[in-house]
Amino acid sequence: MWDDSLCDMAPGLGHGVRRAGISMRLTPAATMTSPAEIDFSFISQDIDGSFDCTFRQPHHLVLVHLAGNLEAKEYELEKAGSRRIQTPTIGSAWVLPAEQHGSGNAIGHTTAQYCQLTVPHKAFGSRDLLPTVGPDPLLHQLVARIGSVRDRDDVPARLLREALTETVLRHLADRYGTPVPQRQDGSPTELDQTAQAAIVEFLADSLDSNISLQDMADFTQMPVRLFVKAFTSAFHTTPHQYILDQRIAQAKALLSTTTLPITEISANLGFSSPSHLTTTFKNRVGVTPNQYRQVS
Repeated sequence: MWDDSLCDMAPGLGHGVRRAGISMRLTPAATMTSPAEIDFSFISQDIDGSFDCTFRQPHHLVLVHLAGNLEAKEYELEKAGSRRIQTPTIGSAWVLPAEQHGSGNAIGHTTAQYCQLTVPHKAFGSRDLLPTVGPDPLLHQLVARIGSVRDRDDVPARLLREALTETVLRHLADRYGTPVPQRQDGSPTELDQTAQAAIVEFLADSLDSNISLQDMADFTQMPVRLFVKAFTSAFHTTPHQYILDQRIAQAKALLSTTTLPITEISANLGFSSPSHLTTTFKNRVGVTPNQYRQVS
């Protein structure tokens, strides 16, 4: 359902255009310190004959066709030439990289509905997106599901939007992203969004073990020195401090929601002893684990 109370004239898109927008802040994991922001604008456009639009913006732009039977649509992309699509299908996507000129001409007599995704250039690190026009059924389903809960503000809806938005970003990077910069030996030189999400999940599953820098570097297929540099650049903290932060966060949760003894919590979170947990916890939180449990 398109809520006219949330709609306004979409700048640069002409008359007969209604827009209902939401802005999602994407954090691939709750602990990431460099969130990227994706704006989803759900647009309804009345077309009677033909309609032209032109874009050139500092951010990536992705348009996903959600509804409306167009007779034809012609796209022109600065670095990919022009392409005419007869009877465009629902679910087609137009990917326009940042700072590239693009224009489109839609032909038909219909009300077209589509979603405009605005993605900051920094979301993919040093990688760019490839200019593309074509069907993308997965992106269509993800965007449609996000749109179905965009007006809800309850916790389940917010969590669903965050999870789906994370998946959208990973999908865009995987399907349309330029290759990750490689060293001469073939190993990556930075952690892109997909690699960041993977290392976060890997570390979350490894908090109960004595994980080493070599283990983390091997997981990302990077030399240790390069991994530490890439990790610190991506997360703004060292791997060691990141792991301690996660262990303390998990300790807080267990102290607040369970009756597990301190000895078991320390063992479950990879601390060498209960006293190690107590000392680290007090240094970071300001109180001992027992004191924290009493007031939480």
